[in-house]
Amino acid sequence: MRTAGPLWQRFSQSRRRWLTALIVLPAAILGLVLHHFLVNDLPVSLEVLTLTVFVLLFAWISAGFWTAVVGFLVLLRARGDTVPGAPEARRQAPRAGVRVAVLMPIYNEDVARVAAGLRATYRSLERAGALQHFEFFLLSDTRDPAIWLREELAWSNLCQQLDGFGRIHYRRRPVNNKAKSGNVADFCRRWGKGFEYMVVLDADSIMSGETLYRMLEMMEGNPQVGILQTNPVAVNRETLYARLQQFAQQLYGPLFSAGLRFWQLGDGHYIGHNAMLRTAPFTEFCALPVLPGKAPLGGALLSHDFVEAALMARAGWEVWFVPDLGGSYEEVPPTLLDDLKRDRRWAQGNLQHLRLLAGDGLQSAHRFLFINGAMSFLAAPLWGLFLGLGALASWQMWRQGSLADPLAWAGQGDGDPLPLWLIGITVLFLLGPKLLAVLWIGLRGGARQFGGLPRLFLSTILESVFSILLAPVRMVFHSLFVIQTLRGRSVQWGAQVREDAETTWSVAWQNFGWCSAAGVGSAAVIYPFVGGWHFLWLLPVVGGLALAVPLAALTSRPSWGRWARAHGLFLISEEVRRPQELLDLDAGVADALPSIRGDAFVEAVVDPSFNALHSALQRDRSGLWGRCAGLVHKALAEGPECLSRRERNLILSDRQSMLTLHRAVWSLEDPRQLAAWGLGRGPADDTWVPSEH
Repeated sequence: MRTAGPLWQRFSQSRRRWLTALIVLPAAILGLVLHHFLVNDLPVSLEVLTLTVFVLLFAWISAGFWTAVVGFLVLLRARGDTVPGAPEARRQAPRAGVRVAVLMPIYNEDVARVAAGLRATYRSLERAGALQHFEFFLLSDTRDPAIWLREELAWSNLCQQLDGFGRIHYRRRPVNNKAKSGNVADFCRRWGKGFEYMVVLDADSIMSGETLYRMLEMMEGNPQVGILQTNPVAVNRETLYARLQQFAQQLYGPLFSAGLRFWQLGDGHYIGHNAMLRTAPFTEFCALPVLPGKAPLGGALLSHDFVEAALMARAGWEVWFVPDLGGSYEEVPPTLLDDLKRDRRWAQGNLQHLRLLAGDGLQSAHRFLFINGAMSFLAAPLWGLFLGLGALASWQMWRQGSLADPLAWAGQGDGDPLPLWLIGITVLFLLGPKLLAVLWIGLRGGARQFGGLPRLFLSTILESVFSILLAPVRMVFHSLFVIQTLRGRSVQWGAQVREDAETTWSVAWQNFGWCSAAGVGSAAVIYPFVGGWHFLWLLPVVGGLALAVPLAALTSRPSWGRWARAHGLFLISEEVRRPQELLDLDAGVADALPSIRGDAFVEAVVDPSFNALHSALQRDRSGLWGRCAGLVHKALAEGPECLSRRERNLILSDRQSMLTLHRAVWSLEDPRQLAAWGLGRGPADDTWVPSEH
C-alpha cells in the first residue's frame, strides 16, 4: 500500500504544476491575441463564445503537444524517467509458491485466434522458465452456442497439446452482466483469494514470458504497487487502415508514452488489458460504482479501466505505467467503420467519467485522465462549433466592411497578420509531435525498423495526409456520438471485429454516403463565396468529408495493405524482425481448434467424447429441468434444427439434459430421426464418424 508521502509524489506535484502552466498560459496568451483581432468587429456575446471554444481546444491540444515534447526529451536521455520509488528500480525474485492468474475474458470471439494467442503466451512463459508461477483462465461470456462449444474444444485441445490440465482453466458465465468488468469481478470473487496477482488480457492480446516475469519481479519488489500497465504494441493487421494505425502508434507512441509516464508517475493509467494487478486490493477497492439515473449517462459504467485505476489510487495503492517493457501486443480494428463503432462505445463511457470528477479522494492525475478522455470526443463538436463561429464572425465582419470576402478573414483585418500566427501555432502544436518522433528515430538510428530513412519519411508523409483527410470524418461522427449520448441513446459493448474484413462499397455508401454528400454540398456552396485561394484553407475539411466513402472502402482492403508492405511502407519493427511469440501465433492458428464436421450442437450431443467433455463442464440445474425436458422431447421429435439459439443454450447449460439427449439420440430407430442427427444405419454399424476431438 502507498506509504505516506512517497518520494515520487514530490516530483509528480512539481511536474503537474508545470504541465498546468504549459497548458493554461499559451492558451490564455493566444486567446488574448484572438481577442485583440476580434474586439472591434464582433458583438460581445459572439466574441466571448468564440474565445471560450478556442481556449478550450487549444488547451486540449497543448496537453498532447507538451506530453510529446517531454517524452522526446526523456527518450533523448536514453535512461528513461528514473525517479525514487519507480518499480523498475526495485525488482525481487518471486517467492516460492507465489501464484499469478492470467485472465482472458472472451465474448463471441474467433476461437482459433484466441487459443493460438493464449498458447503463444504459455509457451513463451515456458521458455522463460517461469511457468510454475502462472495459471491461465479462459473466462467466457459467449452467448452463441456454436462458438461456446468451440471454446470448450479449443480449451481441451490446449490442455492436451501443452500438458496444461490443472494450469489452463475454462469457465463460461451463465449470465454475462457488466460485460468484461463483471467477468473479471466474477473471477475475483470465486478464485481471487488463491492468486496474489492477476494479468488481464484482451482476446487479441499476447505477452512474452520475459515481460510477464519482469512484471512479477517488480510487483514482488514493490508491495505498494497495485497495478503495473505495459504499453501494448499494435500488430498483425493487413488492411491499409490498420497498417496506418500500427505505423502511427509505433512511430509516435513512444513519445507520448514517455511523456505520460513523466507526468503520471505512481498515479498512472490502466487500459484494461496487458497489465498485472494485485488481486486483493483490486477485489476490495475497485468495484465499479453505478451512476444515478438512466443510461447512457447513468447506470452501469461502460468504460471501466480508468475508473478502476482511480479507485486503486484512491485506496492508497500506486498505479504505474511502464512503457519501456516490450513484449506486449494487441490488435487494432481493421477498418474505419469498425474503429468508429468502438469509438461510439468509448464516447459514452468517457462522457460518463465526467460525473465522477467530484468524487472524494481521487488523485489529480486521474481527474485529468477523465477530462482528457471526455475531451477526446467533446473536441469534435467544439471544433465544428469553432468552424461555424469562424464562418459567422467572417460574415459579420464582411457586413461591416472589414473583409473583402465572407469566410475568408485570415490575415485580412487591416493587414493584421496575427490570425495567421494563430493558424501556424495551432498547426505546429498538432503536427509537431510527428516531427519530433521522426527526429528521435533518426537520432537513435532506428529507421531500419521502419524500412529505412527514405521509406520512413514517405510513410510519415502519407500517414499525415490520411490523418488529415480522416480528421473531418471523425469530427462529424464523434460529434454525432456525443449528441446521441446526450440525447439518451445508449449502446452496449459487443464483440469486436478482429479479422481483416473489408468494407464493401455498398456498406461504405450506407454508412458514409451522407458524409460525402455533405462534403460535396459544402464545397459547392462555399467555393463561389471565397474563391480559389481562400478555399484552400477549407479544402482539408470539405475534401475529407467528400472522400469519406472511398476512404472507408479503399483503406479497408487487405490487398492495399499488403501492397504497401511489399513496397516498404508503414512497416513496423515486428514485421522487420518477427518476435517468437508472434511466430508461434502464426503457426498455431491452424491447429488450435479441432475440426467440426457440421453443426457444433449436434456433435456435442452425438459424439460420446465431445458430450462427455461438455457435460463435465456443466452442473445439474434442477430449476431448469422441467423446461429442458420439454426441449429434449422437442429435439428428438422434430430434430435439432427446430431449436432456437436460446433453446440450445438452455439444453447445453444443464448437464442432465445433455446426457439424457445423448443417450436418447443413440437409442433412436427411425431413419428420419437418425438422419436429422447425422446418423444412419449401414449394413453393420452406424455410418456416423466422429470429428477429430
